[in-house]
Amino acid sequence: MEGIEEVMPQLLERMQAARANATPKPKKPSADDFSDYDCHVCKDEGIVFDPERNVCYRCECLERKRLARILKSVNMSEDAMYKTFDRFHLDGLDPRVVAAYELAREYSDGLVARAKKGKDLKGVPWFGLLGTSGSGKTHLVTAAVAPLIEYGIHPLFFNWVQSFTEWFAHYNDPDGAHKVEEIRQRIYNCDLLVVDDICKESQKDTWVKEFYGIVDYRYRKQLPIVYTSEYYSELIGFLSKATAGRLFECTKSPKGKRYLGQMLLAEGEDPLALDHRFKELFM
Repeated sequence: MEGIEEVMPQLLERMQAARANATPKPKKPSADDFSDYDCHVCKDEGIVFDPERNVCYRCECLERKRLARILKSVNMSEDAMYKTFDRFHLDGLDPRVVAAYELAREYSDGLVARAKKGKDLKGVPWFGLLGTSGSGKTHLVTAAVAPLIEYGIHPLFFNWVQSFTEWFAHYNDPDGAHKVEEIRQRIYNCDLLVVDDICKESQKDTWVKEFYGIVDYRYRKQLPIVYTSEYYSELIGFLSKATAGRLFECTKSPKGKRYLGQMLLAEGEDPLALDHRFKELFM
């Protein structure tokens, strides 16, 4: 982006030209005048000129657009920034959910503390949240890792169904086959991988085999994975003893702390008991 010193002469020339062509009663801008701009304040220039003070300043839209680019690059939806710990209301929630919240917050504090010191995340324990649908798994892991963006660490989000489907679509695309390896290397080597809903709906052999490679590589390189799943012991059968074992093993810190939250239903328990969407039915 051009510096202010380079942009100012151009802005001044444009202002002088506009004043020279101005009429005594300038036309009031209509909605159509702004229809092609993402930002109506700066008209996508990124800089706003204040004629009364004769100064230029950066438009607020630059930060918003920068964040949008980051979220897109790491597969995070824009509403992910609203999935914070403060927005996760604990009133009336089951103790299992509260315990998972506290564990996620503790884990997040540890990551942020490292990032503030300029340290990378290599060697930190992994974090897993296991729980029934609607218990808040995705919200909590998003809240745990999103603060890292502020410190230049961009977690890569990988949704089990959506991401595998999009990734494997390139296998049969002659023009996009090169993307298969590009995506694989990005998943292998990102600072922090977030895998949401492991084994959700499908346990295709090709997906399971590819996931083993991901887990094995990051295990050997000491690169962390944060993950969620509706399953626990079932993962051994779905993935393999080796893959599931590493997912569980790596959640233990060097000091013996286990970062594996469980919001699982007891045998015979109502399937909606931990689903926040039906919370009022159990109050």
